[in-house]
Amino acid sequence: MINAIFLQKLAKISSFNSPDSLSFKRRILLNLEKMMYWTGTAFTYVKVQQLKGATILMYHSVASSKLADWIEPAVHIEPSAFENQMCFLANYRKVISLGELVAQLKQGENPPPGTVVLTFDDGYLDNMTVAAPILARYSLPATWYLPTGLISRSENPWIDRIYNAFKSRTQTKLSIQSIGSWDLLDLPQQILAYQKLKETLIESGWPERENIIADVIQQLQPSQTPPRLLLTWDEIRKVRQEFPKIEIGVHSTNHIDFTNHPQEIVRAEIQQSIIDFERELGHKPEHFAFPYNRHHAMSRQLVQELGLSSAVVYGDGREVLVNNTSVLFALPRIEPPHSSTLFRLYTGGAFPGLPKALLKRAA
Repeated sequence: MINAIFLQKLAKISSFNSPDSLSFKRRILLNLEKMMYWTGTAFTYVKVQQLKGATILMYHSVASSKLADWIEPAVHIEPSAFENQMCFLANYRKVISLGELVAQLKQGENPPPGTVVLTFDDGYLDNMTVAAPILARYSLPATWYLPTGLISRSENPWIDRIYNAFKSRTQTKLSIQSIGSWDLLDLPQQILAYQKLKETLIESGWPERENIIADVIQQLQPSQTPPRLLLTWDEIRKVRQEFPKIEIGVHSTNHIDFTNHPQEIVRAEIQQSIIDFERELGHKPEHFAFPYNRHHAMSRQLVQELGLSSAVVYGDGREVLVNNTSVLFALPRIEPPHSSTLFRLYTGGAFPGLPKALLKRAA
């Protein structure tokens, strides 16, 4: 059976602008941010403050409906929404490659406001079948970060495997040692179980993660088996030939949380991803994305020591614009909002400086 109520609830709490996922104060802030754009305040702020810097956007899946049903809503954007965003960027922003941005930063240059870099994590198949043709239509460059072990094993992301196990489960009880037990007929318990498993699996190593996933699938006995969701190396080589504006980087080997593992494991994860990349594509990668955007001084140092040129992380709200003061191995990114108005604001150079300045003044 398809667990429709679970899917509806999960889609709501996963949505960037869903009322179910936002506090009252957050909803008020988003409305204020929209006003900042439409009143022209954002444009004036950038001009008066003489702001400079690039915005790096972080995407995952852009699957059409056939594959989107198998992908966790939190990592998916509709193709139509994605194309609208790319059309806007092509007409009103300056989109450059990550390689060009890194070269500018190394030379001490500051990108002008409205400069945007596009990145995609996890190597979804739809990046080739859906996103790449749209990018090519607008002549936009992008960087894709690959979890090389998953690619080599044809292994779907664990988040999608768990999502599908819950979505098409045929059993109503779940009990995972040291994590919890739940009655999945109760919707709050089902959501709690799902969120608790996500938290645990993010912090797990690859062997432990596989054991937990196998246990979940064995207990829930899902009625459907997901198709392949990630690219193959052959497809990646095809992308490099047909879409030369797409750069390929690495995203570790097994997509584990570096902040929860010792140095030798973190080093092996980075090093093996480089080896996999060189073996399959014939040269060394330049760019790295930290899994889950989690990083610390040790992992950043290892990325640099192993010969990579940059690494991206998630912007923490204080630093989002990338300029010549940014750390090359902790370049901040943001997720593109669903709202077209917020997308325009967030890519224009005024975010997050203007909202912070006005809120501070009003406090």
